[in-house]
Amino acid sequence: MIYKLLHTSRLTAALLLTAVILFPSCSTMRQAPADETTDVTERQAIDIVEKARGVSENDKIKSTALLVEATRQKLLGNYDEATVLYHDATTADPGNDAAHYELSRIHALAGDYDTALEYVYNAATLDPSNRQYQMLLADIYMLQEKIHMTIQIYEELLGNHPDDIEIYYQLVATYLYNQQYEEALKGLDRMESVFGFSDEISIQRQKILVNLGRFGEAIPEAEKLISNYPGEAAYYELLGELYMEAGQLDKAKAIYLELLEINPHNHMAHLLLADYYSQTDNFNKALEHLLMAFRSPELGIEGKARIIFTYLRLAEEDESFLGQAKQLADMLIETHPGNPESYLVYADIMHMADRIEEARDMYLKGAQMDPSSLQVWQQILSLDLRLSDYEAMLTHADMALEYFFEQPILFLFHGLSNLQLKDYDAAASSLEYGLSLIVDNEDLKQDFLTMLGDTYHYLEAYQLSDQYYDKALQLNPANATALNNFAYHLALRGEDLEKALRMAEKAVQADPENAAFLDTYGWVYYQMGNYHEAERWIGKALNLPDDQSAAILEHYGDVMYKLGRKEEAIRYWEKANQAGEGSDLLHKKIEDRTLYE
Repeated sequence: MIYKLLHTSRLTAALLLTAVILFPSCSTMRQAPADETTDVTERQAIDIVEKARGVSENDKIKSTALLVEATRQKLLGNYDEATVLYHDATTADPGNDAAHYELSRIHALAGDYDTALEYVYNAATLDPSNRQYQMLLADIYMLQEKIHMTIQIYEELLGNHPDDIEIYYQLVATYLYNQQYEEALKGLDRMESVFGFSDEISIQRQKILVNLGRFGEAIPEAEKLISNYPGEAAYYELLGELYMEAGQLDKAKAIYLELLEINPHNHMAHLLLADYYSQTDNFNKALEHLLMAFRSPELGIEGKARIIFTYLRLAEEDESFLGQAKQLADMLIETHPGNPESYLVYADIMHMADRIEEARDMYLKGAQMDPSSLQVWQQILSLDLRLSDYEAMLTHADMALEYFFEQPILFLFHGLSNLQLKDYDAAASSLEYGLSLIVDNEDLKQDFLTMLGDTYHYLEAYQLSDQYYDKALQLNPANATALNNFAYHLALRGEDLEKALRMAEKAVQADPENAAFLDTYGWVYYQMGNYHEAERWIGKALNLPDDQSAAILEHYGDVMYKLGRKEEAIRYWEKANQAGEGSDLLHKKIEDRTLYE
């Protein structure tokens, strides 16, 4: 059940400017219960009345002129000046009730409720028949949490104006605010006895009864609502939800079917039936009604997307819901083909299903329709990376940079794609520029520095490469990727192998299940001539469940050769050749059955 009690009261200072104007009345001044503050305020008000009796006509005219100018200044937004002028008006004529009232409103808006109370009390004492003054007085008491005073004012106003529906509403709202639900129900009963049955009164009564858990009373009220308004679909929905909340599922279903007879295309009826079937574990039937609801243009794309994401959450526990989410996403695209959100939702489903290429393509379609989301472009590039589709990554990074040229993360992807495509000059250019854009993001800066170390290694600018690795490690000495890559490239060059060994060891300690790190550690040992340790660590890399890379297989073959196990070496070189890209010497090693370095 969706019902919640909504306290519709005029209890914010911001509303005080307008709310009191909406309900003009005439009423006698209420007698407040004994209260020290009230006593002081009442004595001050009586004193004001006494002073007003001796004011001359000239002073009254002067006071009126000041009131007019004060109001003009208030309308211009000059509240400080207006306040002074209103105060001068009450000084010239203490009986100027309008000036007291305006001062009360200004102080109430400023949050000074005590002063506001003094001024409105003066105004109400000077003119007890002015309902604006009484209503503002009630508001200020409410703001001071003097609920009983507010209620007393409304009750006395109703005593004089029993046919004023707005005062009834204010009284009921006050009871609700004070959690006096039985009194609020009585207030609604009084309203109905005066004004007759109305949907507003009935709905508010239902909300209160539901909040009290009294479904046995709320349901007949909802049934009465349908009897009085038989063509109003929303009231069928309310009754159906009440039945659902009360556990009367069959009655809820009957109401929803009746609603469909009235309007076969009512999407809400289909949604409610889907909810019914879900609660009765008939998920296929629930999906059937959801698909019918999705055909309706009246159900907006945001609502449809929320439903689909609910299915995605269910799919985390039960994969069967993933297929249903896809059917809903298909319908989403069918009914909203021009909205990029349709394709992004579909992409999320494909991503969750691990259908990476389809997900990437759908994100791209959405991004092409609305290229304004950096997050979507990052998702596309991340999926390009998972697919190892570096040509697509370069294209998509270029597309994204047309809209987000100052975003360094896009230059990181751009540089990475060029690095993988072996366009090292272009990679260096992208990465250098992207690095210059970074502000207050140390993690991203480390990524750029490490990748620049890689790039300049391949450009054989070894000194510059080492400098970038050093900068990355100065930012974070535990950066495992920088440690590993620096160590590996030193090993390839046969330089500073003790340093390389220390860095490789730290990388392995940080991530002992990383095959690339284990291979680097072993390869440093290989370059140092310690082939048994090389076999140990590269062998660990090969024993991991990850796909075995050509580089690791070839390295292990080299180690086997050094250990005099030539046939094993050749077998691993052949595996490396089958796995993909090995070194430039791999084919020659296999062909000549000998090691080349």
